[in-house]
Amino acid sequence: MLPGPRAQFSFALLALLSPALCAAVDDPASRPPVARPSIGLLLPLNAPEFSRAAEAVRLGCQAALVFAENRQSLQVARTDAQPESILAEYEAAVQRGAAVIVGPLTRSGVTALAQAGRVSVVTLALNVTDGDAPLPPRLYTFGLSAETEARAVARTAFARGLREGAVVQASNLLAKRLSRAFADEWFSLGGRISDVREFGARADLVDLRRGLADSQAQFIFLAAEADQARTVRPYLNNQLQVFATSQVNDGKNDPLVNADLNGIRFVDMPWLVQPDHAAVMVYPRLEGLSTELQRFYALGIDSCRIAGELIGGQQTINLDGVTGRISYRGGNTLQREPIQAVFRDGVGVSLENAR
Repeated sequence: MLPGPRAQFSFALLALLSPALCAAVDDPASRPPVARPSIGLLLPLNAPEFSRAAEAVRLGCQAALVFAENRQSLQVARTDAQPESILAEYEAAVQRGAAVIVGPLTRSGVTALAQAGRVSVVTLALNVTDGDAPLPPRLYTFGLSAETEARAVARTAFARGLREGAVVQASNLLAKRLSRAFADEWFSLGGRISDVREFGARADLVDLRRGLADSQAQFIFLAAEADQARTVRPYLNNQLQVFATSQVNDGKNDPLVNADLNGIRFVDMPWLVQPDHAAVMVYPRLEGLSTELQRFYALGIDSCRIAGELIGGQQTINLDGVTGRISYRGGNTLQREPIQAVFRDGVGVSLENAR
């Protein structure tokens, strides 16, 4: 988690940004309505459980606007986590003349907005809805979905000529979601899965090693978070390539701590694994943010870049983003393609830089 109060990293970024940007940020409680075009940023800044992530998104959006070709003004609408607060602030942002609204940030907030039937301006939600109901017109989704990354891993493995995989998953809900998303994409491509193994207690790991010893799989998809991956990796078949999502990269770049992660291939955002990426080098970094909050900061950068494209009425979008390659070809979802990475000497680096 982020050390110290939220104001510390807010001040650190604002010290780097131009005074003109600070003037462009509108506090709806104290300022008159701004003229179009403007971006309404709808974030749960008043919800204790989400406020730090929301603040990181806000700061990322501000950083993006400094370097925008056509700088938009920014209205910040603070909500809590309750649907009533989110819907009320959404309506207020519309009344203040927002041309595009970015948010909500939480899955429950996006679901509430989609179900309310009140999407009256172009809106870029930063999460997905619960369920598979069609999204209303003008509501688009973009975010850091772990399931999206699992599907990207499936495409990566298939593109490498692999056809037979094994799935090893931790015994929690997130791991099962990752496994399901990977399998759905893998099967749609024509791949096969020979083994599905779940691990929890250490006793399971011995059985896991025995079960994988004679596997017919060509690779393993590991659905686990970083600490879980460190625990299970020594029990996996060393002859098989291991693929994973960014969940295995918690930013602890320590050769000793991550010794067992070396060689694991995963997908992640350029912001964390490719510092010399052209887009990444444009924007200021905040020291002291946890890896989790760095992800939300990067999300803020790319979401407000996308908002600028939407204000311009773009029918197709292609952005080399700090969270990955971003594209839009129709429908309600903007696609984010993360980059391939690998652990080398305990550090997650882009595959391009590891060669």
